Amino acid sequence: MGLQGSNKTGDEVDLKSIAQEKDKPQTVNIRRMVPEDYDASYALWSRTPGMHLHSLNNTYGGISEVILHNPDSSFVAFDESAGIVGTAIGATDGRKGYIYHLAVDEHFRGHGIGTRLVARIRDVLQAKGIEKIGVFIVNDNIQGQQFWGAQGWNPRSDVTYWDIDL
Repeated sequence: MGLQGSNKTGDEVDLKSIAQEKDKPQTVNIRRMVPEDYDASYALWSRTPGMHLHSLNNTYGGISEVILHNPDSSFVAFDESAGIVGTAIGATDGRKGYIYHLAVDEHFRGHGIGTRLVARIRDVLQAKGIEKIGVFIVNDNIQGQQFWGAQGWNPRSDVTYWDIDL
């Protein structure tokens, strides 16, 4: 059997078969992310190269806090048969927006799902008066860099990101 995922009932499904059988762009809907989407979202992130889930608090509690603080800017792409096949978490500090955890199941890529997720976040943040959005991409995530570049985003050469664990 192909790559496994979870649908809304928790049953295992063959995502590759579903993706091949369906007209993906028309069967995938975008809706707001809720904390109850965590398990299926984390499963998607775990099988998506370049996510680096160990670098932040990506527990149920950590992700729930981000969603609760930004309830209208975090989204999932949902297919009735396959369940959650895409995610994007949008957040703002009131001055600048950020996008985290953009992921689309490999069998559903190439049909505009990631672009639609990003557009929804952009629309929400722009309506809040946010004028700039940032995204963190790990250095070895070439596919992610290509996606963001194709969307018109530009890397910054004037900034080096630093952090500290508390």
